[in-house]
Order: sequence, then C-alpha cells, then structure tokens
Amino acid sequence: MTIFKTQKWRARLVNIPLPALSLLAGILCGMVTWLLLDPVQGRHLEQVFHNELVSRLDVRAVETRRRFEEFLREWQVQGHSLSNHWQLITYLNSFSWEESAQRVRYYNETPSWLEPGHPRVSLIEPTQVVLLDTRGNAREIYQNKLLPFSVERVIELYAGRDGTEIILLNRSPYLLVWSNIAYQEETDPAVILLIIEINEHFLAESQKMAHGTDTLIGLVDSDDQRLLVSSDNEQIPRGSYLRDWRESYLLTSQAITHDQSLEQNPLFTTMVSRDVVQQTINNITKLAQLDRLFAALVYVIAFSFIIYLISAKINQVLQRISRYGQHALGIQQPVIQKGNQLLQLEDWVKRFFRQLITARDKLHDKQEKRIRETEVLKSALFDNSMVSIVTLNEQGMVVEVNGTAVKTFGYSRGMLIGRRFEEIAIKTDDRSRFSDMLGKCIKRSSSPGLCRDQLMMAVTIRGEEKAIECSVISIHLQHQTLFNVYLRDISGRMQAEREIASLAKLASENPNPVMRINDKGVIVYANDASEPLLTYWDCERGQTLPLYWRNLVASVLREGVNKVYEINIEEQIFSLQLAPISEVDYVNIYGRDFTQMRMAELQSRQHQSELVHVCRLSTMGEMSTGLAHELNQPLSAIINFASGCVRRIQSGGGGEAELLDAMAQITAQAERAGEIIKRLRALVGKRPQEREAANLNHLVLEVASFIEFEANRQKVEVSVDLSDEVLPVMVDLVQVEQVLLNLVRNAIDAMKQVAVGERRLVLLTERIDDKSVQVLVKDTGPGIPEETLEHLFDAFFSTKKSGMGMGLRISQKIMQDHQGTIEVVSVVGKGSTFHVILPSDPKLELPGF
Repeated sequence: MTIFKTQKWRARLVNIPLPALSLLAGILCGMVTWLLLDPVQGRHLEQVFHNELVSRLDVRAVETRRRFEEFLREWQVQGHSLSNHWQLITYLNSFSWEESAQRVRYYNETPSWLEPGHPRVSLIEPTQVVLLDTRGNAREIYQNKLLPFSVERVIELYAGRDGTEIILLNRSPYLLVWSNIAYQEETDPAVILLIIEINEHFLAESQKMAHGTDTLIGLVDSDDQRLLVSSDNEQIPRGSYLRDWRESYLLTSQAITHDQSLEQNPLFTTMVSRDVVQQTINNITKLAQLDRLFAALVYVIAFSFIIYLISAKINQVLQRISRYGQHALGIQQPVIQKGNQLLQLEDWVKRFFRQLITARDKLHDKQEKRIRETEVLKSALFDNSMVSIVTLNEQGMVVEVNGTAVKTFGYSRGMLIGRRFEEIAIKTDDRSRFSDMLGKCIKRSSSPGLCRDQLMMAVTIRGEEKAIECSVISIHLQHQTLFNVYLRDISGRMQAEREIASLAKLASENPNPVMRINDKGVIVYANDASEPLLTYWDCERGQTLPLYWRNLVASVLREGVNKVYEINIEEQIFSLQLAPISEVDYVNIYGRDFTQMRMAELQSRQHQSELVHVCRLSTMGEMSTGLAHELNQPLSAIINFASGCVRRIQSGGGGEAELLDAMAQITAQAERAGEIIKRLRALVGKRPQEREAANLNHLVLEVASFIEFEANRQKVEVSVDLSDEVLPVMVDLVQVEQVLLNLVRNAIDAMKQVAVGERRLVLLTERIDDKSVQVLVKDTGPGIPEETLEHLFDAFFSTKKSGMGMGLRISQKIMQDHQGTIEVVSVVGKGSTFHVILPSDPKLELPGF
C-alpha cells in the first residue's frame, strides 16, 4: 500500500512541468532553511542581548550607588558649611547662648542662627537640626517634622567626631550628619546635628529621577532582607522582602561605601523591572527576526528565480535529448531526471547556505565587537577616573593601577606591579595603619566604615607629601578575591577648608569696627573692635540702632550708594562707611579710627599757622620803613593842628569855629593812625584760623593799601582792576592777604632789575566760572627762567640773598587748604603773571550786601 502511494505521488510529480516543479522546490528549500536557522539564531541573539543587558544593569547598579553616596557626601559638606557659618558662630559667642540652659524648640520659625531655607540639598530639607552644647546636651532643636523617637536616642550614637551615618530607628532609616563647631579656642567645640529621614523623596532626589522610570532603588536590612524604603513606595512598598520581588525585578544589592554604624548595615539595592528587560530583549529579537526574514525572502526569491531559469534551460536540453533519443535510438528518455537536476543545483545551494552562514558569522562578529567595545569603555573609565585606583591581591601586592595613580604618585606601572603599595607610596608614619586596615578588610573582620575614607599621608616619587582619603572595596572573582584601593587626593580640599575657616574669622579678627545692620536697623553682627560704637549708641548686639542712625541705614539702602560719616566718641574720632548690600537688605558698617590722623592734621595746621605768623612778622620787618612813614603822616598832622590851636588860644586870635575845625582834623588824623595800627595788629597778630565770607575785591584793595608806600618808594606804577561783580569767597582773611602780599612784594622786588619807567604792577580780579574766581598779579620784571620755575614752590628755595625760601611754599600750602591753587606764567624779558584761584559760591551771602 505504501509503495503504491509513493509511486502515485511520483507519477504526479512526473506530470508537473519541470519549471514549476523547480520553483516549488526552491520555495520549499527556502522555507526549510528558514525554519531550521531562525530558532537557532534567535536563541543565540537573545542570549547575547540578555548578557549585554545584564552587564549594563550591573554598571547601572554601581552608578546608582555612587550617586547615592555622592548625595550623602553633599549632606556632609552641608553640615560642615553650616558649622562654619558666621551667623551660627556669632550666636554661640553671644550672651544668650552662654547663659541659657533650657532646651528651645522651633516649630514654624527659623532660629536666629540659621538662614531661612538652609540647610538644604537639592529639594530635601533636614527633618530636624539639633544644636548640642559642649556637654552633649541638646540645647536648641529646629524641626520641620516631629520624630517618632526622642532626640536622646540619636545623641547616644555620637562618636565624638565629624561624619555621617545611616541608622535604623523604628524600622526607618535616618541619615545623621555630625559637625563640630569650634566657636571658642579655649573651650570644647559645640556640635551641630542634622537628622534627615531617608524616604522615597530622599532616594529620588539622590538619583535626580522621576516616578515611572524602569529603575528603582532602595535600602534593605542586611539581616532579614526586608525593604526599609524604596524610591517608589507605591510599586515597592516598604517592609516587603526582596525574595517577593525577584521574579518581577532584577535585583543588585551592594554595600554602601559611605560611613555607616557598626551595628546597622543596610544594603543599597538597585531594582530593574524584568518585564522592561524582557520587553527590550523581545523588541531587539523581533527586529533581528524581521531582518532575517527579509533577507530570507530576498534569498528565496533570488534562489527560486535562478532555479526557474536553470530548470527551464535544463528542461529544453532534456527535451532535445528526449527527442534525439526517440528519433536516433528509439529509446524513450524520461524528461525529468531528478538526480541530474540536484547535481546541477548543488553548487548554488551550497553558495546559498554559505551566504546564510556568512551572515550569521557577521552578526556574531558584530556582537563580539560590541562586547569588546564595552570592555574598552570599562577600561577607559578605570584609567581615566579622577581618583587614583590601585588593585591589590590578598597578599597586598599591586596587581593593577590606573593612569591617575601613575600621574599622582609619579611611579610607572612597571615600578608598582608586584610590590607592596604601602612600602612605596605611603608615608612611614602611616604604613602600619594602612597595613592594619588592609589586613582587616582582607580578613573581613572590620566594619565597612574602617575600610573607607581613612585619612593618611602619601609620598610621591619626588618626595612630595599629599593628604589622601583611602577606601578599600573587595572584588570577588571565581578563584580569588582582589581589593580596589581608592586614593582620593584631598590636599586641595583641606587647603580650601582652612581658607574657609580663616575667612570666617576675617571680620572678628579685624582691628577696626565691622558691623552688619538689617533693614530694620537691628545690629545683626558686630566684632570686638565695635565695642566703642556700641557704647556710644548705648545698645547691644541684636538690638536696634538709635533713630537717627536707623534713618541713615534706610537712606543708604534706598539710594544704593556708599556714604561716609564721622563721629567723635570722647577722645576718639571714627570714620564710618555705610555700604549697602541690597540683595539681602543689609548695610555693612566699616569703621576706622581717625584720631591719630586728625591729631596730626591739627598739629600740621598749628605748625602752618606758626609759619604764617613768622612770615607775617618777617614781612612787617621788611616793610617797617614804609609803615613808619605812613604812620608818621597822621602823627605830624596832629602835631601841627595841635600846635596851631595852642598858638591861637595863647594869642586869643582864633575863633571858636576855627578851633573846632582844627580839633576835627586832629580827630580825623588820630582815627587814620588808629586804622593803620589796627591793620598792623591784624596782620601780625597771632589768632586761630577762622574762615568767613568776604569779597575778593576788598581783600585786593587791603593789600594794595599795604604796599602803597613801598611801591611809591620803588617808583612802581600800581594798577588795580577789580571785577564789576561781587566775588564772594569763604577764606581765612589774614592767610589769603598774606599770600597776595607775598606775591606783590616779590613782584616789586623783581622789578628793581628793570628801568624805572617800565615798572608796572597790575592787580586784577575776575570770575572764571560759576565755581571759581581768581586774582592776577602781573609784573613787568625780567621774568623767571625755566630752571627756576621747576623749583619755585620748593621749601627753602630762594633767589634772594637774604630770603628764607618759605614764602611761596607757605602760600601754596595755604591755597591747598582753601581748595585753591597758585599758577604762574612767565616770559623771560617780559615779566611774570601769578594766578591765585579760589573756589566761589555765587549764592554765598556777604555781610552788608
């Protein structure tokens, strides 16, 4: 029966045309090839992609743990920064901290020793901030949220040093940040404690992740493998066991390398959804399957088309052979010869399968290339890490080092491999500590905290010492255990910490007063040098300034410009600069003791007054002849009129009217003599410096009257050209008259060298602009040589044989004190012009005007 069916099917195949049968055979061969190869290649690709994803998930687990530990370090830096904050240190130095013994709690208000909104890392604020005194008692507590346990349970865990640790209280993890506050050098430091609840928001902020991501993280109790907290409590509720989630998630648990307590050692767990991983693998497999299907279709179509052409050609040849056999031999030859057709198609089929194998090999090579690239990437991360990494075996010998370690310590890789690292690069004093730490980590007899962040001193090949933080992490391989030693160079960080601490003391160590006032006039900060100012204002730190100074502070803040004020406190003079800090509504007050400077200025003015007085006396001595002549004229007239009156009275010849007229003349001449003596006393008299409003024209007329006799005696023609408008100035009359008198007398002396008819002196007054006026003293003398002009105002420089050389120097100093100047323009052979320039205010009111 079976033989009959086989023959029947064979008879049917014989009846099918050869091209159609060839096409059908090609399609069947392609389908068989597809069905055989697709499952094999699919499973292979799925396994390759699965291994690659698992490898990437391991990398992701390490990255999530590293970000979590970096987040813990940010909290440690935040605690250290808070402990060095000037506001907290100032508060601890205050009287209220030293005297208060009761515990203070802040619920909805920020204490004075904290800035609003601080401390904070990202969006997370501490649950509580506790300020402990030197005895370890909680003195002040600022709490954003009530804790389900007492603060004393946390304080008992304090180890007496700065650091962070994760603890479990009431089955909930909390981060503790301890930081000492050395606010007084002679006392033990106070301690600031930050208590942060590690909840899902804390974990999410540590990874900068949003809900809905395919990666979750959590903390797991290392004893019972119970989940303490996760980054999404809705998907992974706290309190559940890890074994309940192994079917749904890929789990990776790691020890946290940051500080932890010895008794409580939670594990950091990374969870990736298996559905997401499987979906990713399925998507990749489907894409690869579609690619293979498309390639198979192309190959089947090409194969079938070629078979069709060859079969058609073979069919034609066989038909010719059949016809030839029928006509020539008379033998009926079969049209279809399957054996011959398979032999004809064997090479093509081999090539077809060879192409399939080639495609598979190429895909395999591509996957191996990706794996090699991943290994290269991991090696690059190892070599280019910013931290020095040294890999040791269980005997403590160096197995591998990264490029950073080579650069940091200066040793080549060959110099380190196979040697004990501490004997090469660790300072002698710390070698035993390094060996003990490594030995305990190798024996696994120490807590993770003893193998992490140990401060030591390293030595480079050049003998330079560097402070490093040393951490050891074990790597468990199949046949051995290696240890990665992470060496972080913290020399720069320690230097920065020292500089920050030094800067925090800058204001308190300043010998000059430094204060900070807020917009309400409250003294927020004042250093020790500010005590005289606080006594003057009769207020303490934290109190409000007097009303006048509060208004000044408000004015400076409103205008946004610096202002300077001077105050006299008993025997001290302070200059206070008020500098606004508009961004935070503060005004900084910087004081400076000007007492010595003011005393020096007063002594300088007294010395100057003495010099001016001496100069006036010298001038009067030189003008004594002219003054005697001027005073002799009224005295002679008085004698003549008095003698005439006596003669008339004796002779009885004079009338009463004539005698009264003579007596009036005597009175007028006596008053004239009195005015001359009065001017003389005013000029030579010693009196304190006084400035008063005066008309510059009147000063010039007074000087002209003084030198009138001297000018006539020297045959000098004097011309006075006064401005038509009033020229008001605020000056010391005697000093400015002395300046003008010096210049006029110098001009008269200079013109002794020219002919009598050419001696002319001009005194001219005029306004320069709205803010200044000037007096011009012009002469027609021989002029001043250029080499003399350079030293004209130098002290003790004189061209006169009997001159002191102080006249022009004193005159220049007087003008500088009046915010004025003396300028000179001279042409040799034609004369000189001195410009005396003084400030003037047109609105200045003069007596009598």
